[in-house]
Amino acid sequence: MKSETSYYKILGVKENASNHELRKAFCKLSIELHPDTTSLEIDVAKSKFQEVLEAYENLNNTNLRKIYDEKIKEKSKSKTNSKSLNNLIIDSHNQNLIGNRRPFSNGELFSLFLLIIIISISLIFSIFIASFTGKELDTIPLWLIK
Repeated sequence: MKSETSYYKILGVKENASNHELRKAFCKLSIELHPDTTSLEIDVAKSKFQEVLEAYENLNNTNLRKIYDEKIKEKSKSKTNSKSLNNLIIDSHNQNLIGNRRPFSNGELFSLFLLIIIISISLIFSIFIASFTGKELDTIPLWLIK
């Protein structure tokens, strides 16, 4: 939410609008504001189209919409109490961390495991080759000998 206007106002729908109504409003606005089909300047059309796209993406997803609605409620409460919202809020209802890293996926964990194994094998292999070629592991630097 970059600007003060809400996503609902950007799309021109009510706060209790269904996903079908959101899609209908998004389709209508995207046809009007798309840089290829509008008579507006390209930069203005791009920024307005991005706002509409961001609003639709956040409101169409039920989890993001719930979080957004809670932020709006908290913001209206904080205006009366003159408190500002922190971007790193732990949402106790959904147990989501907003603004923090997501947990690693299984594929990412497997890739990290393979990376550690490959590095370990490379180190062991290099020590093994160095011992057979006659190189010493405990060498004295040449600048200390002179």
